[in-house]
Amino acid sequence: MKFRKTKPVEVRGFLDEGTEVIGDLKFSEVLHLHGRIKGKVLSDGEIVVGEKGIIEGDVEVGVLTLGGTLIGNIIAKQKAYFLSTAKVRGDVCTPILRVDEGASWEGSITTSRKDDRQESKPHIRAAAADLETVR
Repeated sequence: MKFRKTKPVEVRGFLDEGTEVIGDLKFSEVLHLHGRIKGKVLSDGEIVVGEKGIIEGDVEVGVLTLGGTLIGNIIAKQKAYFLSTAKVRGDVCTPILRVDEGASWEGSITTSRKDDRQESKPHIRAAAADLETVR
């Protein structure tokens, strides 16, 4: 008999085709989107955007799985996965990025961990202080 090492993921929300949300959206756990969102999407959880799902707005989530269209900047705190049907127009920042053949995007991609960015801050502050001293 096999036991799962991790707890199964529980879907907490589902927006199907024909559903449109206008405004910011916050959720916990996992949200499946096959409809349309016009606004920011915020969560530490996971969003799974189906092939017909569309987001027009910035997204900041824990995990992003994208099979549809996203027009906006993306921050995926843990990882982002672009399926072959994904279309992205915006900048992407995530420590782990997986892209299937056929996915398309316009924008920059930054793959750094949050810890890396925090470590650079003292260095940037020191450089800014040096610049102020020179002035």
